[in-house]
Amino acid sequence: MDATTNTEKSHQQNFRVTGMSCSACSARVERAVGQLPGVKLVQVNLLTGSMQVHYQEPQNAAAIIAAVTAAGYGASPGTAEKTPRHENVVLKKRFLYSAGILLPLILIHHLWHGTLSAAVQLLLSLPILWLNRKFFISGVKSVRKGAANMDTLVALGASAAMADGVANFFLHHRGVFYFESAAMILTLITLGKWMESRATGKTGSALEKLLSLLPQTANLLQNDRTEVVPADAVKPGDILLIRAGERVPTDATVTEGHSTANESALTGESLPVEKYSGCRVYAGSINGNGVLQVRADKTRADSALSDIIRLAGDAAATKAPIARIADGISAVFVPIVTVIALLTAAAWLLAGAGAAFAISHAIAVLVISCPCALGLATPVAIMAGTGRGAEAGILFRNGEALETLHRTRCILLDKTGTLTCGAPRVTDIIPAAGHSRQELLQLAVSLESVGNHPLAEAILQAGQNITPEPATHHTYLPGRGIRAELNGTPCAAGNAALMQESGIRISADTATQLATQGKTPLYFARGSNYIGTIAVADPLKPGSKEAITHLRHLGYRIIMATGDNPLTAQAIAHQAGIPETRAEQLPQHKESLVRQLQAQGHKVAMVGDGINDAPALLRADVGIAIGAGTDIALESASVILVKSELGDVVKAIRLSRAVIRNIRQNFFWALLYNCLAIPLAAGVFYPLLGWQLHPAVAAAAMGLSSICVVTNALRLRRFRINPPTHMNTITIKVDGMMCPHCEAHVTKALLALPGVVDCKADHKAKCVTVTTNGNAPMAELHATIRAQGYTVL
Repeated sequence: MDATTNTEKSHQQNFRVTGMSCSACSARVERAVGQLPGVKLVQVNLLTGSMQVHYQEPQNAAAIIAAVTAAGYGASPGTAEKTPRHENVVLKKRFLYSAGILLPLILIHHLWHGTLSAAVQLLLSLPILWLNRKFFISGVKSVRKGAANMDTLVALGASAAMADGVANFFLHHRGVFYFESAAMILTLITLGKWMESRATGKTGSALEKLLSLLPQTANLLQNDRTEVVPADAVKPGDILLIRAGERVPTDATVTEGHSTANESALTGESLPVEKYSGCRVYAGSINGNGVLQVRADKTRADSALSDIIRLAGDAAATKAPIARIADGISAVFVPIVTVIALLTAAAWLLAGAGAAFAISHAIAVLVISCPCALGLATPVAIMAGTGRGAEAGILFRNGEALETLHRTRCILLDKTGTLTCGAPRVTDIIPAAGHSRQELLQLAVSLESVGNHPLAEAILQAGQNITPEPATHHTYLPGRGIRAELNGTPCAAGNAALMQESGIRISADTATQLATQGKTPLYFARGSNYIGTIAVADPLKPGSKEAITHLRHLGYRIIMATGDNPLTAQAIAHQAGIPETRAEQLPQHKESLVRQLQAQGHKVAMVGDGINDAPALLRADVGIAIGAGTDIALESASVILVKSELGDVVKAIRLSRAVIRNIRQNFFWALLYNCLAIPLAAGVFYPLLGWQLHPAVAAAAMGLSSICVVTNALRLRRFRINPPTHMNTITIKVDGMMCPHCEAHVTKALLALPGVVDCKADHKAKCVTVTTNGNAPMAELHATIRAQGYTVL
């Protein structure tokens, strides 16, 4: 039994991979490692030079590294060593040195002819070949391992040009010399790689900004002395001093001092948050004008901001399932292109064209067909999208979650802590006739100060400025309330059953009205006198209703699942504009509901924050955890909303759709480019239109295609993540509604119509206010109201 358990235990490790130049390389590495016993999943990211391997316990890192090495590449544990900036410097130097030699080579080629000119061109081209020898080394290695890649095509194209020139020079002493073409191919492709590297480096700028928020030092307090220590050396329990304007080095709790903190790095909100003794402060936040003394709760590596950076980095290093399209094409692309180049040369030779003409077209085919753009289509968009999400406090654990979210069409919402604030609050204070609001609140605070039921805290919070009267002989009555004496007078606080036991008459209408609004009424009496009612409820979070409106606008089916009773559930759903509810749902019921929806063909997103949401979060196609939720909920989810706002669900969906749309655009242009470029390079259009492509122009076109793909992906860094507000609000006069039940009938019927995103009926004002996305005809709205038995005025 133990052996079985150990075998099934899964591990994850990151590796840095060197030597990859295109998606064919990354696909080969994935295949090589994926064939190892015990390996469950391999994801290689060409852009970051990283590999993420999920494997079972019997597997080890040495075997994984050996498999990568056998495939012709290098691997070692950890993350990529070379930064984009370092890579940019290397490529920039290669290009500038190559270009400096290429310019006189081109002038000599066009202005000076003859044998001596050819000799000088040959000598000038050799340094350019040496500077760009990486293409030849990588290309030869890949062929020896049976996996041709982009460097193979470049090396073949340049080698063919050089070989033809050398043959003409030494054997024939005449003909066309392609020394300048070989040098230009290598130089222009290096230019393209440099520009591509500069552009792709920008996709990680969001992560770099987050990393810069973590301070490198901390002020450690020991024996009344302050010592500056590395932030990484801070341990839980250490006392730190945070001066005005300094960044907090790790998550901590304030022990002394009063100040404010800018927590925009975590929440995206620039408004400062007040901090005093007992408050939490977070790594990366900026202290205001005061001085704080704090106790470290975590190491810097375990802080909330470090978790955000780690999650965003992991997501950028993973692949979305859509990337398999590029992997599949790349696996066969290079061999096919090589065959096309050979057929091109053979066809032109058979057609009677000269050797120079045939070789020129073959070289153009090899050079223009490099699958760089195809390989970059997914990773640059994923990195730019996850970086944009991290800036907004939306964290995707992996590329799969980013892709799957855009295909969901049904959202299951938890209520408490997700839709609502998660803590009861006083919503109404209703004194009885002849009594004041202050008298009622004084009595409530005095009684609840000795109570221990969950709603007592809400009343004490509402009356925090009131000094309670001393209570004696207090008795807690489970399920009913509390009795106590105040200044010798028996008093009571509780539900309707307790008031009935005490012979106190209460207003039934008030009780019914509050219950239909999802509020819990608490009744208070002094002696035999009814003093009044205080209603307590867990209110909707600010923005929850607007978020539901936008989700309906996006076409989502929304269901609220809660453990509360049906009356409260219906009331909250009505307030939020949610048409479907499931009440009295235990954790296993929520998970079962997700399975039922999936069986009906729905892609389901589950949004929750508590331990009871974990099974449903795991079962759903995409689990979305509210950031303030429990650790179990956060671990069970594939998307985390740091700011605990339901509106961020809308932003996450919009971002997911934008990223996938961008990837599809990149695929379209990359494939279209190759479909048009290969025939052009092969000379298909030459007999009819006289079009032909010089190898140097083909090299420039190849580099340009990669730059276009990367530039398109970079647009995601400026994506407007907030939803648009273009909706129509219509007010319809309606006669015949007599009560809240009539309002509910009309509202439910209208919300069921496509295009209606919000609705509010008012029987007293005899009107219905409908919010639409412009796709709900007025005639259909009127017909629906009439079908419920009411008259449209």
